[in-house]
Amino acid sequence: MEAFAKKVKDVLVAGFPKATVDLEVAKPSKKIGGLLVWEGFKGIEQIKRQTKLWKVLRHRLTPEEQLRITAILTVTPQEREVCQEA
Repeated sequence: MEAFAKKVKDVLVAGFPKATVDLEVAKPSKKIGGLLVWEGFKGIEQIKRQTKLWKVLRHRLTPEEQLRITAILTVTPQEREVCQEA
């Protein structure tokens, strides 16, 4: 995994304890995207999940690094299961 992707994953795991983080590097842009699966999102609407996500990212990454992130979806483990079954 690219060094920056590892850094993002470490930041997310620190900010969302016991989360599962699946990231990939998009080519040719080399931007990071993926999935953040966390039980703590249960009962929280998507916009508030994204607000929490970006609060963590803004606190730990430089503005230049933040621009290297394309999209990180925020789901609960149960929501991930439903998506995988479809």
